[in-house]
Amino acid sequence: MPLLDLILPRTCAGCEAPNTRWCPPCARTTSLRSIERSTLTTPTYALAPYAGPARRLVLHYKDNRRELAPILGKCLAQALIRLAEDAPPWAEDVWLVPAPSRSVAAARRGGNHMLRAAVHTAGELARHGMTAHVAPALRVAGTRDSVGLTRSQRAANLRGAVSVKRGTTPPPGTPAILVDDVVTTGATAAACVRALDKADIPVVAILAFTATV
Repeated sequence: MPLLDLILPRTCAGCEAPNTRWCPPCARTTSLRSIERSTLTTPTYALAPYAGPARRLVLHYKDNRRELAPILGKCLAQALIRLAEDAPPWAEDVWLVPAPSRSVAAARRGGNHMLRAAVHTAGELARHGMTAHVAPALRVAGTRDSVGLTRSQRAANLRGAVSVKRGTTPPPGTPAILVDDVVTTGATAAACVRALDKADIPVVAILAFTATV
């Protein structure tokens, strides 16, 4: 038995079925879909509504079940492989930019949880013959927890809060894909897109594991 299974709980994050961390029935609840937000003009996709098994996986992962990172990464990679079937220019050299975490949240989770997932996404893409990179280019500061905030409050909370870290971006002009765990109002994704655009990094797609209905 792998050491990880002896140390960490081996139950499905979506339904608590034993001997697996993401069971086939829960996996079948995900399916790539396009989503729309009035705050976003960039093509935006999610794998599941923020409900049911997918929501529980996200919450478990954010609640320090770090062993779920490979699952999230693999799901995101499979979605990108599907999007790449139409041969978009970015598919030749994929650059992933994880959404940033507030410093308080990152400290609680042992780092940016989306950065951890993005690394696994890149690894999975590489196993499928795709060149992939992870650029932890964004930071967020001076915000409060967005849980419970309205659309306008979320936008105000993020105004000027997201910025680009020098020396961490893809080469100027390189198309990038923003990856996140959940899209709600789209305020966070919009702030990230604006910050990257100012640094001459065009975001060609936003991919989240879940999105609110």
